[in-house]
Amino acid sequence: MKRFIFTIMILAIASTVMSAPYASRISVDQIQISQGGHLTINYFINEAGGTATINIIKVSDSSVVATFAGTATKGANSVIWNGTVNNGAGAQVPAGNYRVKISASATKPAGWAEIASNSSLGNYVPPANATIYQTMWDGFSPMEFLIQADTNKEGFGYILVSTSYVTPRVDGHVVFNPDLSCYDGGNGQTTWLNYPGTSANNQGVWGNCFDPDDSDYVWVCGQSSTTNVMYGKWNDTTLVDKTGAATTEMANARDIFVRKEGGTKYAYVTKGSSILYKCTLDASNIVQASPVNIFGLTDTLRYGKGVDFDASGNLYWTSRYNNSTSGNGGAVFRWDKAQIEGATVGSLTEANATWAVNMPGSNAEGVAITPNGNVYACVVNEDPTNDGSLRGIYLIGNVSTPTIAKDLTVTDRVYAFYGTDFATALSGFGIGLGSDIAGNIYFSDRGQEQVRCIGPGGTTNVAVVAPTSQNFEIVFGSLAVKNWAIYE
Repeated sequence: MKRFIFTIMILAIASTVMSAPYASRISVDQIQISQGGHLTINYFINEAGGTATINIIKVSDSSVVATFAGTATKGANSVIWNGTVNNGAGAQVPAGNYRVKISASATKPAGWAEIASNSSLGNYVPPANATIYQTMWDGFSPMEFLIQADTNKEGFGYILVSTSYVTPRVDGHVVFNPDLSCYDGGNGQTTWLNYPGTSANNQGVWGNCFDPDDSDYVWVCGQSSTTNVMYGKWNDTTLVDKTGAATTEMANARDIFVRKEGGTKYAYVTKGSSILYKCTLDASNIVQASPVNIFGLTDTLRYGKGVDFDASGNLYWTSRYNNSTSGNGGAVFRWDKAQIEGATVGSLTEANATWAVNMPGSNAEGVAITPNGNVYACVVNEDPTNDGSLRGIYLIGNVSTPTIAKDLTVTDRVYAFYGTDFATALSGFGIGLGSDIAGNIYFSDRGQEQVRCIGPGGTTNVAVVAPTSQNFEIVFGSLAVKNWAIYE
């Protein structure tokens, strides 16, 4: 049998990710590797889990080469791996570069509960939902969430939040850890994904998405009038302008989603009254001239706020109603994959939408699709009274439902913003949603300068430790472990 000698390089990440007693989420942290003739994996679980599984993954192709049970005791856990495929009498894992993935689960009571939050300094903290952190700079203006779901990608385990209208200006993304503490340990001003530092680009960032070719690369769009569609790696210092000749059409965009259809890459960009551009991208990812507005909506007061796709290629569009005295009017529409891929000028209408869901408020924002296929959106405000009583996160439906036509009511709301503290907690528009692989929903509140996370109950919440950078090497003489991070 091979003899393994293990050399530790980095022991733990307790300073970056807390073992805080979150009420409704199981978390795994404080990973340590012990030296010796075997690999000892020490980790901490903040509450009792039902099960824990450990996978050893080959770095080169992300294949699982060994699977064995861990322990899921609340508190410290320690598992020894003997180097075989089943941690028993199975075959020895050959020499190579590997990483460790730990999954732990626990079943929670029904309902949703806040499990993480961060607010700007000196700003409103709801008395019933006190934030875990209050470290963001005053003026922080969060918009859309972007959360990597691929455990094999470098950016997995980090939460990217677009920012807009901040003082001092940070136009791009603030990067958070899964518990919504700032990645850099400060107030988020040391961030990634900034627009290049020119006055023309010094505008608000509104929407974002991953690149379909490599989800370690991202796209953002915003309120610039010139260079408005930007692209870069998730942790680049600045983004690259890809607006091309479509300056007029891309100006003041509100959201973007980039996907491939056949061998062609398209950017779907929504903005303004009843506009959804389908933009062809060339081999250099530059938006080509004359993008097509595929909307033919009869109600031109519907103002585009968000564009998202599910895994089957169906498109979801959220809107506000562009009339402050109209009362309700925010909506979520869906058009199916075949309609999208065959779309031409004006071909998508209210009449041929497979989902037409009217929200109980004038401003619908953001779409989050959780792993079980549930689709959620926000009601941000409700003109003309705008008393805050309808604000919150609503369940729209499930992606498996082919057609939905309904008017939502407050009974469809799964989480109310700030309970009944309406007078103090009224928010402006600009709330984005995102879901992680455990079904937790992250949301931003631009009016209250907060980012928050709620966790579902009645399901199994899974904590996964598995970023690509967490590599170790098995050879006949040494092993190294480096750059641990977690995802909860």
